[in-house]
Amino acid sequence: MIVMSFAQVSTYERAVYPSLTDLPVIIPLLVGVTCGVLAGMINGCLIAYTRIPPFIATLGLMVSARGLAKWYTKGQPVSFPIDSFAAIGEGMNPVYIFLVISVLFHFIMKYTLYGKHTYAIGSNEQAARITGINVERHKILVYTIAGVLAAFAAQAGMGVMYELDAIAMTVIGGTSLTGGRGSIIGTMIGMLIFGVIISGFTFLSLDAYYQEMTKGAIIVGAVIADVYRQKRQKLSQEKKILNPAPGK
Repeated sequence: MIVMSFAQVSTYERAVYPSLTDLPVIIPLLVGVTCGVLAGMINGCLIAYTRIPPFIATLGLMVSARGLAKWYTKGQPVSFPIDSFAAIGEGMNPVYIFLVISVLFHFIMKYTLYGKHTYAIGSNEQAARITGINVERHKILVYTIAGVLAAFAAQAGMGVMYELDAIAMTVIGGTSLTGGRGSIIGTMIGMLIFGVIISGFTFLSLDAYYQEMTKGAIIVGAVIADVYRQKRQKLSQEKKILNPAPGK
């Protein structure tokens, strides 16, 4: 939810700010990224220190952020007054940026302490705390990075009604909604599969209601499959404890 909401706020700020001053374009760019950082830190602190469920915290901030964006622009559309800045989002440039960031975070999540700590906290927060991981600080860092990426990816109106799409893509890619499992590559594959499904509906000229029904069915089905997988994993672990291998 944080990505959806502050992508909108950051892009409105970056689009309007250059028209009000003669400062270099890098200034509004940095201010926009700063908005993303602050958004992430606010969410991270709320979730880490007040124990508010992440979905509720990010949902509340999403609604507030959209209201702030509309107030800031007085409900009027905005445009980029500097062509060189707007060119970043033209043609294949967004695709190249997306691929570079995806590859970068694939290695970060798989081969660095940051990634290992993130998976550990998602899998079992209490166990991660016992091993010495500063859970609160790491949560704030995770949401801050999410805010930065949202600011970089910001586009006017981006994220509106994309919440279910984002959830469906990640669960198709194998991410557990209860935490502890998932990957960048899996999410990219889920994104492609989801895109093919929606494109198929469009090609067949099926009503938009079917698309919404499919999204909901995908999410519910993925949650059921994930719960079933966790139960089987737990039973398997219990059997190993009750029936250890010979010689152990």
